[in-house]
Amino acid sequence: MNKMNHEIQRLNETKEIYGLVNFTGSMQQNLLFQDDTYITELSQIYDSIYANDEVESFSLYSSTFNFEKSSFGNSEFLYTSEANVFIPFLYTNDLFFEYFNLELTEGRNFTVEDYQKKSPVIPVLIGSDLTFKYKLGDILSPLGSQQYQVVGILKKNSSYIDIMATRDFKNLDQMILLPLNKNELLSAADYDSVIMRAYIATDDKSVLSNIVNQANELVNYSFAFKSMLYQSKFVAQDKEKSLQIQILLSSLILIFTFVTVTVSYLQFIEKHIYEFGVHLLSGATHKDLALRLGGQFLILLVLSNLITNSLFGGFSNLYISVIVSMLLAIIFLTIPVLRLNRMTTTSMLKGRIR
Repeated sequence: MNKMNHEIQRLNETKEIYGLVNFTGSMQQNLLFQDDTYITELSQIYDSIYANDEVESFSLYSSTFNFEKSSFGNSEFLYTSEANVFIPFLYTNDLFFEYFNLELTEGRNFTVEDYQKKSPVIPVLIGSDLTFKYKLGDILSPLGSQQYQVVGILKKNSSYIDIMATRDFKNLDQMILLPLNKNELLSAADYDSVIMRAYIATDDKSVLSNIVNQANELVNYSFAFKSMLYQSKFVAQDKEKSLQIQILLSSLILIFTFVTVTVSYLQFIEKHIYEFGVHLLSGATHKDLALRLGGQFLILLVLSNLITNSLFGGFSNLYISVIVSMLLAIIFLTIPVLRLNRMTTTSMLKGRIR
C-alpha cells in the first residue's frame, strides 16, 4: 500500500494526472460501434487527447493476443485454454515510458516512425519472461493477418500502475507493448478503446472541460475526468477494508486451528498416558516427551513449507515462512506440553492425573 501511494505521489509530482470515467449509455455506444460513420469525429476526440500540446497523455488500454496452442509450444507460464494461448498487450507512447521509468535490457525503444507510420509488420517490446519463446527480431503471428516483430526486451520486474481499472500495479514481464499509432486504429471500437483508457496530465482543468464538451458535441459521448490522487484515496480505503477482513478471517482460522490442534494433542496425551509413564520410568525426561509431541507437528510444518516453496516460490518468502511456522509450533504446543509437565510418573502409570 505504501508503495502504491509513493508511486502515485511521484507520478503527480509535476502535473496532476486524470483518468476517464465513462457515463455513455449502452444504446449510444452500440450506435457508435454498429458502423464506422463516426470515425472522423472519434479521430478528432483522439487528437484532442493524444495530439494536444496543452496536455500530456498516455494510454493504458490493454487486451490479449490469441495464439494457436498446438503450434505455440511450451506455454506453462501463460494463460491458456484448450485451443489457445493468451498473451496480454498494451498500447503505449513515449510518455508512458517516461512516466513509469521503463528501461530495456536488449534492443531499441519505439521511434517516432513507429508511432506515426503504418507498417505491415508492427514493432513490439516484450516482457522478460517471454524470452523463453521470443528473441530480438522474431516475428509474432497471433490469430489474424497482422504480424509483429520483437525490437526490444523490457527490464525484469517492469511495471505500471492502473489506478482506475485494476487499482494496483501491473507487471509487464509477461506482456507485449505496442506503439500507439493512430494509423493502426481501423474501427470506431479501436478509437473508443484508446480514448476511454486515456490518462491526461495537466495543470489546467479547463482543457479537460474542453475535451469533455467536444466529445459530447461530436458523438454524444458522456464522460468525466477523475483525479488519480482523488481516486487513490478510495482505493486505499478499499484495500484497508480488504486487509481488515483478511486479518479477521485469518484470526478466526488461527483460533479454530489452535483449539482443534490443542484438543487433539490433549486427547493424544490421554490415550497414551500409560505409555508416557513407562518412558519416564525407563529414564526418559519430560523434555523427551515434549520432543515426541513436537516432532509430529514439526514434520507437518516442514512438509507444508516445502510444498509452498516449490509451488509458490515466486510469491513467498521461505525465511519468513519458516519463522512464522516456528512461532505457530510454540503457540500450538504450549498447552499440551504444560499439561504433560504437570503429570507425575505415578499418575501416568495409574492412567489418571493427580
